[in-house]
Amino acid sequence: MRSRPSALLAGATCLAWLTLTTGYAGAATPSAIDLGGEPVPGGVGSTTPDRPTALDPGLWADTIGGSAARNTHHFTYDRRMRDSTVHVGVIAAPGADTTDSIAVKVGVLDDDGVLKSCESDSDTTGFSTPQAVIGAAVAVGPSSAEATDRPDCLRAATLQVEVGRSSGSSSTSELPVAIKIVEEAPVEDRASLPEPDEDVSFPVPEPGGAREVAGGTSFADAPALDPSADGVTVSSTVRQGTEQLWRVGVGWGQQLAVRATAPKRPSEDGRYSDPNVRLRLVDPRRAVFADTNDTNDDESSDGTYDDGKTLDLVAGTRPLRYLDRFADDLPVVPGDYWVALSVAPADEDEKPLDVPFEVTVAVTGETDGAPGYPGVATSPDDGDQVASYSPGKPFLVADGTFAAVASGNPVVGDDEGDGWLTGRRGAGLGVAAVSVACLAGGLVRLRARR
Repeated sequence: MRSRPSALLAGATCLAWLTLTTGYAGAATPSAIDLGGEPVPGGVGSTTPDRPTALDPGLWADTIGGSAARNTHHFTYDRRMRDSTVHVGVIAAPGADTTDSIAVKVGVLDDDGVLKSCESDSDTTGFSTPQAVIGAAVAVGPSSAEATDRPDCLRAATLQVEVGRSSGSSSTSELPVAIKIVEEAPVEDRASLPEPDEDVSFPVPEPGGAREVAGGTSFADAPALDPSADGVTVSSTVRQGTEQLWRVGVGWGQQLAVRATAPKRPSEDGRYSDPNVRLRLVDPRRAVFADTNDTNDDESSDGTYDDGKTLDLVAGTRPLRYLDRFADDLPVVPGDYWVALSVAPADEDEKPLDVPFEVTVAVTGETDGAPGYPGVATSPDDGDQVASYSPGKPFLVADGTFAAVASGNPVVGDDEGDGWLTGRRGAGLGVAAVSVACLAGGLVRLRARR
């Protein structure tokens, strides 16, 4: 009889584990987008301006506190290359209960220790889709120094970074964020680079034969699409109150165009409200944006899923040019871009709808107009050569790790930046291991009873 309490305890432990990790014991609440990133040093960013948290290049996870006193976190970043451009982006996963905002400011300290801003940016949730990711990014380098007449922003060895909610936010909930820092080597041939297009203009892709590819709920594991100029079409179903992501690579000279369509909502479902839908793009620095053709006023990246008409949303970019950052800071770097499609939460007295979508993604243009980077990069202080740098890999994406594009986020110990063992997969392996242990224990118990 001694084995029965221990067996019951083991069974209860396994049930609790499976309930916690898989939600099998009941309907799970839809989770927010997993932003990824390693925890910032100390677990949370400093809320004291004169004791900032030092960050290396990479992707960092943090949480902005709910109270006003914890709304702004303070960091520093030490430049590794002279005359470089430091890209700082921040993306947030708000809750679905209220609107929220995120802001990033990068600057330098003057002789009196006062922060002087070089660049700042912010983003706010839409009223109808408060659960959708929001993100902002800045580029601090030659473009900002010339545009603001602040050469100290270009030459400062240490940059001050502030991340928090914008002043208009009234949310008191904790806000998960990811901070992306990438340092780009200086460019040699800026005067000869192609000028940016004055207007946003891109061909809207026509939907083709769709294959089912559900979007991901993680930036790291979002399905990668490899579209041609004609586009590739995938189908998925997005539940109200959730968001899905797909990933696609964009190089210098290329432009991205996305179209999301949904059929008319069945009128016999007896609903009183039409859920809003939001289509957005996320750049390699994690800034969130949506451009439509300047010559077509009928295009929109926001709409409603209703019973009167089909839903047709569009978002795209200009061709990716280095000089875009002088006129408009989006987009400014090559790498992985994400397509983010979200549907507004259901009203309290209504059951959430599953909205069927077809998403068509096209990348057009030849990869040309890439800037030239120097054969050697030097440190900002003593002029020593920067190890591991090469002109073909001008983006410093982690401490000591350079990449050809800005979206790289290498796993520790993985030089190629495509490590399979992400935190998400590691958690999955942990679930599998414990589940197998529970199964084995059950089999042992069953044999013992025989």
